[in-house]
Amino acid sequence: MIDFFQTLNVKRFIFADGDNVNNPKVFIDFLNEQKYLELDTQIICFIGANTNQNTWYNNAVKYIQTLNKKSSFNLTPIRIITEGSNALDMVLSSYVGLAMGQNPRAEFIIVSNDKGYDSVINHFGSLGLKISRKSIIHVKATNAGNKNQKQNELIKDDTNEIIDSLLKTKIIKRPQKINTLKNYLKNSLGQKNISEKDETLFNEILKELKNRKILTQQNQSLNWKK
Repeated sequence: MIDFFQTLNVKRFIFADGDNVNNPKVFIDFLNEQKYLELDTQIICFIGANTNQNTWYNNAVKYIQTLNKKSSFNLTPIRIITEGSNALDMVLSSYVGLAMGQNPRAEFIIVSNDKGYDSVINHFGSLGLKISRKSIIHVKATNAGNKNQKQNELIKDDTNEIIDSLLKTKIIKRPQKINTLKNYLKNSLGQKNISEKDETLFNEILKELKNRKILTQQNQSLNWKK
């Protein structure tokens, strides 16, 4: 039995998809903005097989401490030992079900830009459980306000996060056209359309990919480097 699910004081469980929150600073900033760094909240972050669990956790805890938060012991990383496109999703969903069985009155939040979890949300929501999914990029963008410095920092963080996600995808499955790359961004943001602010983010992503010599562009076509 998993001990960190067996506590009467936990009112909220956060299940974070490591494929979307592999930048600890971005993830912790999101938690802090949402007021989730509290003693009544258990945060479980699922780390992919190719990520060093100890390094991720240590970086996350160090950053929490700079925010003068006392809830670092409520952060639990779980490394997925099986590689595969859906391995992490399946394990995360299983833990959600386990936690719900032990704490049916708590609130459950899946932190991911992947809308594939919405079937889990809709199913358990229909049973009366309090469950939702939140996208880090979308929430950060709405909270950015008009402060240019903060906005630029968010764009930089979002750019790196999306590029990291892209690079985990096999070259053959990456967007091959400008429009498909924009669709990838829309899906990452959980939005139907690209706003003017998102166009700026898209341009930064494309620029950074070229600067790193990860891809080249010829008209509307994208060529990824091996």
